Amino acid sequence: MPTFFLNFRWQDLVDIILVAVIIYQVVLALRGTQAVQALAGLFLLFLAYLVARQLEFFTLEWLLDIIVKSSVLIVIILFQADIRRFLSRMGKKALAPGVAESLVASEEIAAATETLAKRHIGALIALEHHVGLSEYLEEAIKMDALVTRQLLISLFWPHTPTHDGAVIIQGDRVGGAGCLLPLSKNPNLDPTLGTRHRAAVGLSEHTDAVVLVVSETSGQISLARGGKLRQDLSSAEVRRLLEALMETPGEGKGTWFERVARFFKQ
Repeated sequence: MPTFFLNFRWQDLVDIILVAVIIYQVVLALRGTQAVQALAGLFLLFLAYLVARQLEFFTLEWLLDIIVKSSVLIVIILFQADIRRFLSRMGKKALAPGVAESLVASEEIAAATETLAKRHIGALIALEHHVGLSEYLEEAIKMDALVTRQLLISLFWPHTPTHDGAVIIQGDRVGGAGCLLPLSKNPNLDPTLGTRHRAAVGLSEHTDAVVLVVSETSGQISLARGGKLRQDLSSAEVRRLLEALMETPGEGKGTWFERVARFFKQ
């Protein structure tokens, strides 16, 4: 053990930190997706390969050896969407003013909900925060479009295929439409609340997402977060709440260590 510390260089420390950061980012990127199950399947195949090799099942070992050696390519193919989103997110953090994007998206969302409320068009909009919402995009209509009020209004327009589902927003992009969200089972909720409101509360109970609801009946705008529902909000209140909830606090402030930590935080 003393020999190990004597031979320990500062490069080794940096190397360990970088590997830890990469692993942490991969875990965050996979959180909220079905990639974990796929990785578990690959891990089981690797264990089967080791067992086949130990028991000298040569044919099975040969077959599994091909799969194991191609595992990197398999991971890239399976998770190409997650990898692309992860790299895009990292690039935006490094090069783009994330707070400005968040404020622009908040303005567009608030304007869209105001228009939908005036016309009594029902809507359900979930804004991804730290916890990923990709698992709710699996059976949805996948998109990758900039958030605009015109797009949101058209997605909830009556008789369109996406009218009854939820729209999931990731950063300043619409990730998907027609999404099915989990309904809240909270017995204390107002029994007069409809499916959209229960879905909004349900998602906010499982994740840290901010969920907006426009009532088709009353035209009221509600906001769910942390399992709680705030109802009958004005467009100005929606805009202010979105800016406060989705904007990254203290961006660009603090010590260099705090700024680096925020950079790697999802």
